[in-house]
Amino acid sequence: MGEGSKVQPWETVLLTLLDSPTIASKAWIYRQYDHQVQNNTVMLPGGADAAVVRLRPLEGPQAAQQVNTRKGIAATVDCNARYVYLDPYEGAKAAVAEAARNLSCVGAEPLAVTDNLNFGSPEKPVGYWQLAEACRGLADGCRAFDTPVTGGNVSLYNETLDSNGRPTPIYPTPVVGMVGLVADIGQVCGQGWRQSGDAIYLLGLTPAQGLATPDTVTLGASEYLAVVHQTVAGRPPLVDEALEKAVQKACREGIRQGWVHSAHDSAEGGLAVALAEACISGQLGATLQISVEPTPDLRWDRLLFGEGGARILVSVPTQAIAPWESYLAAALGDRWQRLGQVSEDRHLTLGLTSGESLITTPIDRLEQAWGQALERRLNPK
Repeated sequence: MGEGSKVQPWETVLLTLLDSPTIASKAWIYRQYDHQVQNNTVMLPGGADAAVVRLRPLEGPQAAQQVNTRKGIAATVDCNARYVYLDPYEGAKAAVAEAARNLSCVGAEPLAVTDNLNFGSPEKPVGYWQLAEACRGLADGCRAFDTPVTGGNVSLYNETLDSNGRPTPIYPTPVVGMVGLVADIGQVCGQGWRQSGDAIYLLGLTPAQGLATPDTVTLGASEYLAVVHQTVAGRPPLVDEALEKAVQKACREGIRQGWVHSAHDSAEGGLAVALAEACISGQLGATLQISVEPTPDLRWDRLLFGEGGARILVSVPTQAIAPWESYLAAALGDRWQRLGQVSEDRHLTLGLTSGESLITTPIDRLEQAWGQALERRLNPK
């Protein structure tokens, strides 16, 4: 086993990450507000990687000119402030990439951005550098994804006093709000598994490819490192813009063709957390085998919880496997892998093709850690 295997059982690590406020369910918050205004919400909070709202038909004289009344708008908000703190340029670019990925997971074409720049004092050299580099990262990311910034706001001098009375700035947080177009609200995707027997695919860097590219799939700046090891260090994953665009396009096309039943991106917490969230959301289990050759220096923690790699998990019905795999071979080359299938057995079962078991956990246990984390902290009994 590698160094990572000596920490604690991987099931315990997974439950710890699902209990992290960053990853845990936000239902305790959004259920207190009206998130179905005028019944136009197509994708409810928690059901997908982005919200989808139908566009209301035109009324009056303009109604006759309307051609398509099935369009919708998808929206998401993203930023990993820890990424930006450790690398302002790559962290800001990653916020744009993840926002576009979240829109693509519901089948929406990314269109435009509004940003909310929250920083400490720009009069301090570090604060100025963080602001300048983050803006450069946002600009390059928006150019890459063809999502112009249509507006936003800036909030500077966000500081508080530490335990010694010294001013301490917040993490630099350039929040990206991105909207996308859904051509047909009847062709959208949620994040949870929908049907037992569906094949599960990982788009983007495969587990083996991720282990071979430590700058792209990494534990640096990760939720695992921060929560389990109480360490904020390293560099966030580098954004591969070409791979991101190819993976996102493939996901959107799969949804448009009706091949893809569910789609969910791998972000904070890595592959293991993304799988757990898809199980919880769909209330179905998954049996998966990762094709990786065990070696003495294999880092199991990076395999399970490493972040990055432009990754999206999708599930595909049996009848669509042949055209879907043919399309992937042409669109992504070897940047995808079939991992397993959705199961009626309410467990997340994750192992290696060599036969080694890594995680076998009931969905109820995953859901308890993930679903009650905020309420436990914000509304203690």
